[in-house]
Amino acid sequence: MNRTRTFLLGLATTTCLVGPAHAQLSLLGPSAHVDNRAPVSFTADKITYDHSGNIVTATGHVRAVQSGQTLYADKVVLNRTTNVAVATGHVILVQPDGNTVFADQATLSQGMKDAVMQGVSARLAMNARLIANGARRYNGQIDQLAKVVYSACDLCKTNPTAPPLWQLVASGVTRDLQHKMIEFHDARMEFNGFPVFYFPYLTEPDPSVRRQTGLLIPDIGVNSRLGTFVEIPYYFTLGPSADITLEPVFATKEGPALRFDYRQAFNFGQLTATGSVGRLGSTYGYSLFSTGTFDLNQDWRAGFNIQRASNANYLDAYSLYPVYAFLTSNVYLEGFTSSSYARLDADTYQGLVTSINNSNLPVVMPHGEYDFLSDQDALGGQYSVHADMFNVTRNVGTDTRRISAIPGYSVPFSLPGGVVGTARVELVTAAYDASHLFEQPNFSNLNNAETARAQPYGAVFMRLPLIRQAGRWGNQLIEPEVQFVASPNIGTSQNNRIPNEDSLDLEFSDANLFSLNRYPGIDRLEGGSRVDYAMHAAWYLPNGATLDGLLGQSYRFHKDNDYLPDSGLTDNVSDIVGRFIVAPTPYFNLTYRTRLSHDDLGARMIDATANAGTHLLNGSIGYFYENTNPYVLYNTPGNGGPPLTPPPAYFIPRHEITASVATNVGKWSFSTGVARNLQTGTFDDASFNLGWQNDCFGINLLYYQYFTSYFSQGGNGGTTAIVQFTFKTLGTFGMNAL
Repeated sequence: MNRTRTFLLGLATTTCLVGPAHAQLSLLGPSAHVDNRAPVSFTADKITYDHSGNIVTATGHVRAVQSGQTLYADKVVLNRTTNVAVATGHVILVQPDGNTVFADQATLSQGMKDAVMQGVSARLAMNARLIANGARRYNGQIDQLAKVVYSACDLCKTNPTAPPLWQLVASGVTRDLQHKMIEFHDARMEFNGFPVFYFPYLTEPDPSVRRQTGLLIPDIGVNSRLGTFVEIPYYFTLGPSADITLEPVFATKEGPALRFDYRQAFNFGQLTATGSVGRLGSTYGYSLFSTGTFDLNQDWRAGFNIQRASNANYLDAYSLYPVYAFLTSNVYLEGFTSSSYARLDADTYQGLVTSINNSNLPVVMPHGEYDFLSDQDALGGQYSVHADMFNVTRNVGTDTRRISAIPGYSVPFSLPGGVVGTARVELVTAAYDASHLFEQPNFSNLNNAETARAQPYGAVFMRLPLIRQAGRWGNQLIEPEVQFVASPNIGTSQNNRIPNEDSLDLEFSDANLFSLNRYPGIDRLEGGSRVDYAMHAAWYLPNGATLDGLLGQSYRFHKDNDYLPDSGLTDNVSDIVGRFIVAPTPYFNLTYRTRLSHDDLGARMIDATANAGTHLLNGSIGYFYENTNPYVLYNTPGNGGPPLTPPPAYFIPRHEITASVATNVGKWSFSTGVARNLQTGTFDDASFNLGWQNDCFGINLLYYQYFTSYFSQGGNGGTTAIVQFTFKTLGTFGMNAL
């Protein structure tokens, strides 16, 4: 112990030893500032000093530590005359960031800024490894390595001498420690030891670097619109919190084009922008998709969302965006408190499909809404307010200005016998100023109208939960539910004067059975008195299994002719709505929703989804049927709002089935899915994905076929096939054909 202490003090005061220790400790690692005056701590089994040759020799478990860096070796010899240090035998250099360098021998000189190593191997971030016959270091910043093997794959445990799954074999490698870049010269990619690709020159950031300016792996493919094409992305870092990727696209049939992807993070928000400009045919097109969110303080934030394009064909040709019918752009300001929410925004739309005329699309500017929910009062009740205002303008179509307020109050109660319920009142008030009512989507016989209305609602909802504890069979629940709703019977007298902007689509189901107003908005209101009733039953088993079901109906004391045919609400007695959820095990669940005709119990709506399986193998199937298609009403002339006599297309059912299967077995993954339109007897789309991935490499084959085109009348759809190769630390290389 005394010998070790003397050795430490001696080295700490010997300046010629401090310099070599500093150089040794930074060898082949990422560049870092090291204080040359920092003391060096040495421990060794033995130290000798040759006065005639001015040589210091430390042997046996030599360990040197300076500024967090550590050198291990069997032997270190320092020539104090030439200031050259030689470390031999199991040389290990450990950097402060955890990177480790191994060598058989290391010779350091020139204040340890220059070094020569033999039998070099380095363990980098992300499990990357680099092995070289020899290495030379210049000025403490550049390392030149000869006959190098690089890989991020683990070696085979049973045969560690076998080559890894993939490796880069290069005649030379340059490591720029200052800029943290690795350059490969005369390199070839090998799989299981067999060469498959040659790179005269290849560069990548050090695996410890998360963001680095440089050229990314190009992407090549074939597209029916573009022909053969190549994409060459270049990534730029713009400071610590921003970057941009520029991606030129060169094709044989169209183009050229330039894509960009910009990202920036702030302390108070974030900004993204993706877009392109390029040539298609004889003209140039463009696209821009950008989002931003900015926190103004702890209660308020602002943001925007921009989606614009020159035309749909441009988006389709360059595969720049999912196939949507329209694009939406908006800007907003919103605030949050514990009891309220407020938002002010403006929205514009751009149609992409041939069935949408942009002149008919609305511009909503401004649109404001406010919601408030009070704390519970002494009775347990709560007050609520929903206020809304908007201004909708169209080049061709109805212009609408509306302001509305819906105050309400609800209070829970309980009655003898276990009955629990809620009493609530609500007043829907709205004022309208509309012009061009005779155009879509209203098709009224009026041009202009100014009107206001107030519709009160009162409702009492009650349920009687009857619970039976069945021991090892769990708990069973039978729960009758009933609601009484009272409201003036307003009929359809005002519909000719009130524009319909939010209530074109009405779907009666278990989800809105107990709603005061079954319309999705307030431009159309459900009046009159009625009673809603349902039977809810459930069985909860100890193993987590659940069976849950509900059947319900509504009875109106007065008919309302405002409802569309086959909506389920045109008679005094409504259709029957139901919901059934079956989950007998964690590996299977079924959700089934339906609406049955009250005349003959025929199905008017079915929405069913079943999921089964585990991570190893799972599948799902979905089935949807509805006897009408209310979405065709938007462009259909009628008499004041939804037409009383819908067009024939309204009575064409929506009928489709979807199915998918996915599995994960070891390193393999597989999934496939299909959607078929049962009404037309044709497929909508089909997909296929096959992948393999281990600790350092992945390959994915993706295939997607869509059988109809959104962008042209009578289109035949298209095909997308993509092959992606992912190399850990290197990136992803892909080929695709469309």
